[in-house]
Amino acid sequence: MEVTIKLSRELKGDSCILRVGGVLDYSTIEPFTEEVRSIKQGIKKVSIDFRGLEFIDSTGIGAIINLVHEANSKQFEVELEGISSDTREVFETIGVFQIMETLQRESE
Repeated sequence: MEVTIKLSRELKGDSCILRVGGVLDYSTIEPFTEEVRSIKQGIKKVSIDFRGLEFIDSTGIGAIINLVHEANSKQFEVELEGISSDTREVFETIGVFQIMETLQRESE
C-alpha cells in the first residue's frame, strides 16, 4: 500500500492556508517541507488545516516545529486548525503548543 500526503495551498491577501491530508511521516515529509520553504516574505499568517490528516509521526511533528521556527525568522504567525483529539493530545504531550506560544511571544 502506497503512503501519500495531500497538500493544497490557498492564498488570501497576506494569509496562507495550507491543507494537509493523508499521512505526514518520514516517507512523505519532503513535499510538506518544500511547501513550507516556498512561503514567501510578506505572508503574515499561515494556517495549517489538518482536517484531512490521517496519521502523523515524530518526523511530521518535527516538521511542524520547524515551521514554527521558520515563522519566527520570517515573522509570520502560525495557526493550527482542524486537529483531531488524538493529534491534539500528542501535540500537547510533546509541547508543540508551548513552543509555538514561546516563539510567538519572543517575536512580538
